[in-house]
Amino acid sequence: MMYICLINTFNQFMNKPNIQIEEIIEVGKANRQALLMLFPIAAVTIAPFIIIYGFEPLINGLLFLKHHQPQILLALIPIIVLHEGLHGLTWACFAKNGYKSISFGIKWSHLTPYCHCNEPLKRNHYILGGIMPGLVTGILPLLYSYISANGWILLASIFLTATASGDYLILKRVLKYPSDYVITDHPDEIGFIVTKSNGETCEM
Repeated sequence: MMYICLINTFNQFMNKPNIQIEEIIEVGKANRQALLMLFPIAAVTIAPFIIIYGFEPLINGLLFLKHHQPQILLALIPIIVLHEGLHGLTWACFAKNGYKSISFGIKWSHLTPYCHCNEPLKRNHYILGGIMPGLVTGILPLLYSYISANGWILLASIFLTATASGDYLILKRVLKYPSDYVITDHPDEIGFIVTKSNGETCEM
């Protein structure tokens, strides 16, 4: 009987219900990544555009952006709101408490806006919310620029795709973990907390 009790105790110790791992990304690293990503993204997307349509649409796009600089600066504000809102909207669809679990703010030390979900989410749900702004504000306009031969939308989409680099860094780290892991947005830093649960937490 004592032997069975010892075995059960050992199994309980080895199968802890919650094992947590923090994954944190430095703001400076995310900003450097955005700058580094700008050049390869531009090279990969502009070259085919020129092959298909020539230089004229691209030059017209540059001139358009040059002549509308004040409007572009003003447009950055709603674009930032849209970016963070897409994070929140997507995560709210999977959170048990919906929008009540979503909050927004600015990390003033780095002038970085953020969206935070205070509920744990399934890995794939967290990923979807993480990549949604890059898809909507970057990839979709990029595809439209190819269809419409619109140079300024091409250039804007390149910039917006690069600005989502922090989301891509998080995606890269999240993908290291199996799909049955639970991801919680980090409450204080840019990053997340991974939980491997043998109980109901993984079955949200």
